Amino acid sequence: MRFCIAILALFSLTGFAVADDLDDNYAALKDAQAKKDADTVKKLAIETSKSAKAEAGKPQPGDASEVDHWKQRVEFAKEVQTFAEYSLATTANAVPAKSVELVDALLEINPKSTYLDSCAATYLSALSKEGAKKYGEGAQKILNAAPNNEDALFALATGGMNGTYAARLINVMKSKAKPEGIGDADWERKKSLYLGQGYYVAGAAACNKSTWTDCDKNLRAALPLVSKEPAVAGPTYFYLGLANYNLSKLTSDRVKLQEAEKFSEQSAAIAGPMQQQAMRNVAAMKQELAAPVRR
Repeated sequence: MRFCIAILALFSLTGFAVADDLDDNYAALKDAQAKKDADTVKKLAIETSKSAKAEAGKPQPGDASEVDHWKQRVEFAKEVQTFAEYSLATTANAVPAKSVELVDALLEINPKSTYLDSCAATYLSALSKEGAKKYGEGAQKILNAAPNNEDALFALATGGMNGTYAARLINVMKSKAKPEGIGDADWERKKSLYLGQGYYVAGAAACNKSTWTDCDKNLRAALPLVSKEPAVAGPTYFYLGLANYNLSKLTSDRVKLQEAEKFSEQSAAIAGPMQQQAMRNVAAMKQELAAPVRR
């Protein structure tokens, strides 16, 4: 994440440099951001933003000779406002222990800041340690500013097993290019994790609504991505067994029943909350498969 600001040579009508709160705060904030001084960055970013908004909001002077100077000050104020947001985001990533208060300050000075996207992962990671409620609320704040932020979508999809957010997460991760500053291997791991969880949540949510075709489709897509994670693989196989069993009843498809039994056996082989029910389902499906086929 990079930031450039045009340092304007601003002079009064008499030729002396203009020194005010905006200039002083910007200089001090730039220094604190470079030093990764989180507490000072937070304090100065809020103060600098206030000064910048005040400067940018000043009306155009009536004296034509002062208009160019006013335009420069307004442009400078807008750039300083952007730097205040940038300083909070970069410092949040650099000092994770302070990320919650720094990003909350960023939300305070601009709830729609484009820099929220860049610090979302650090912010949400810290909030996840403060409980599900704060984690979900933080994710929603990020999503309000950045509707395609994968970290916020992941939090909301997995936090409440929400199929709508899961579908959005899948669409984002299928098309999103690797962000700047992340290695190829790290991005592929994240992409696989988020896609796997997205497909799993979408499939489980569909099963809960008895929309068996969607359940089967999403969970089959999840399998290659979650098969090595027992905590997710067990439920994935379980719901696949359930979906294919119900599809076999709707379509009188014996192959679907055989697949349902196979998936249920795979779930029964994995320790977890679904294991015992999967074992019972296997026994029932085996009994059905052993029964004479009615024509």
